[in-house]
Amino acid sequence: MTRPPGFGAALVGALADRETRGRWATFGFVAVVLALATWWFQRGHDARGWRTDRPYADAPYYYAYLPSLALDHDVDLTDEYRVTMNWYRLGPTPTGKPGNVFGVGPAVLSLPAFAVGHAAAIAGDQRRDGFAPSELTAVMWMSVLLSTLAMVFPARVIARRIAPGAGGMLAAFLIAAGGPVVYYAVRQPGYAHPYATFFAAWLIDAWDASYDRPRTARTWAGLGLLLGLATLARPQLATWGLLLVAAAVDDLRRARPDPRMVGRWALGAAIAGLCVLPQLLVWRALYGHLYVVPQGAGFMRWDAPAWSEVLFSSRNGLIPWSPIYAIAGLGLALGALRRARLAGLLIVGIALQAIVNGAAWDWWGGGSFGGRRFDSCYAAFAIGLGVLIAPGCHALATIVHRPRWPRALLAALTAPVVALALALAVANVGMAIHYDSTLARIGGGDRAANVFRIHLKTGLRKRSARYAATASSLASWPARALFAWRHGVPEDTYDRVVGVHFLGETYPGLNSVPPPREDRRDVGALPRPFRYGLVPTRGRPGVMSLAWPSATLLIPLNRQGGVRVTLRARSAVPGRARVRWNGATVADVAVGAEESAITWTTFELNRGVNEVQIVGPLNLELARVELLAIER
Repeated sequence: MTRPPGFGAALVGALADRETRGRWATFGFVAVVLALATWWFQRGHDARGWRTDRPYADAPYYYAYLPSLALDHDVDLTDEYRVTMNWYRLGPTPTGKPGNVFGVGPAVLSLPAFAVGHAAAIAGDQRRDGFAPSELTAVMWMSVLLSTLAMVFPARVIARRIAPGAGGMLAAFLIAAGGPVVYYAVRQPGYAHPYATFFAAWLIDAWDASYDRPRTARTWAGLGLLLGLATLARPQLATWGLLLVAAAVDDLRRARPDPRMVGRWALGAAIAGLCVLPQLLVWRALYGHLYVVPQGAGFMRWDAPAWSEVLFSSRNGLIPWSPIYAIAGLGLALGALRRARLAGLLIVGIALQAIVNGAAWDWWGGGSFGGRRFDSCYAAFAIGLGVLIAPGCHALATIVHRPRWPRALLAALTAPVVALALALAVANVGMAIHYDSTLARIGGGDRAANVFRIHLKTGLRKRSARYAATASSLASWPARALFAWRHGVPEDTYDRVVGVHFLGETYPGLNSVPPPREDRRDVGALPRPFRYGLVPTRGRPGVMSLAWPSATLLIPLNRQGGVRVTLRARSAVPGRARVRWNGATVADVAVGAEESAITWTTFELNRGVNEVQIVGPLNLELARVELLAIER
């Protein structure tokens, strides 16, 4: 009878297997990242000196559901708002309860963490209302845990479809560190984004793996569960149901349809629906209906989704604030040449998220850190970066055993991409450390490239900021060039004008701060990017005169309904002034030495920049522009 090998021999034997080594390496890397992120989470402070392991801004609204559900067994948030102060001033709903426009999903998914924290609160004789330090810390740390574990899923897809080895995990790590994922994991935990990142990444991995074997009832149950949990985390993630549609089409391609196949699909759909049920019931309890848009029926502008703005605008656009995503997007496009099914459907998924995010009234996400609403696209971009770097990393790892010049060339070509991605990740982490809402383009502000240059001033972060600023400018160039061509303005106008709206920006149904209905400005007080073809009028401060036969005013708006516009004008040389609004003539009036009002009303509003062209006598003087919001 042979004796079993000792522990040392067993360990050596296990590590001799490449697959086992890879698993242990992945486990060790994820453990190190989790430990470092937890250390940052516990010791971090924001620009005001407040601890970053506590809920702020949106997070208290997500958290408020927990003590209400777990301790009060209801969703009446009256007691919880006495603690959180309801700083968005959300009013009562039609059912009479305090409103909450934020989803219940993160609270439901973090109930186990809350239970652990609550037990620690009882053991430590802390407060018992659900807001004890141990409860807050346990729930906030879920953001760190889920964001870190999310790296595993795109790394698995990259190893499966693109190239084995460490390149997949490197790509997943760089995309997490180079975009909004790291910020909402550590600096501002407690939001829905880490939950969306985790479950969407898991769904993409499980969906891709399902192409390697017959899809059983168990497979469809798992896919439905993951889609349902992702949608529970953030309802807009229901668009990733396109992956399940693609899987169903593949089922039909593989075999003739039969009742069992339809039954499996129905099982997946039923499980997905059950996962989303808690959100529907909470909406019913708060708003009286199973499905609502809590911010208000007009919050989603499906008639004019600002999809290009959420991708390219300096106002928290995904690409300018996370230029590493532009490199990853290029990788996805190249990946479509060899992995059409995988890369193509991920590109469609990103496009659907761009439409949904652009349709939201505040498509810029308030004071968000970059394009945080693209949380579910993390795995897609990680796979895109993996297309560019994983083959080179694999070639470098195997070059010792099989030294061939193509492998050396591939590794050499990959090195600059890895170096650039690493520099962009360093710059993004530096921004995450120093960021506060004053850097966001809430009421104007600077473009992303300049923010990188100005706020990262020392050491490695300063050098990485140069690369980030250049990459940000290059990545957003197509949008800037197209805008300049459409409006006949300099390229930098796009960064200064897009997303800075007249007549305010607060959605009327979101909180108790109504947007202004009037806006009156001296034409001379308009910043240069909003006016062209005008020069200051001597002796009349704030008044501008036509330097050419025509001049242009750009008026960005983000509202439904119409506006009444008035231009105060006069001309030393009598003549006629003709005004076009977005290319259509809206006024043709006589002007003379006495100041007169050129007024028109229009309901033809672009969501975004509206162009006013004024044609009149040379030196026609424009004193003021006045806007008045009107309803249909």
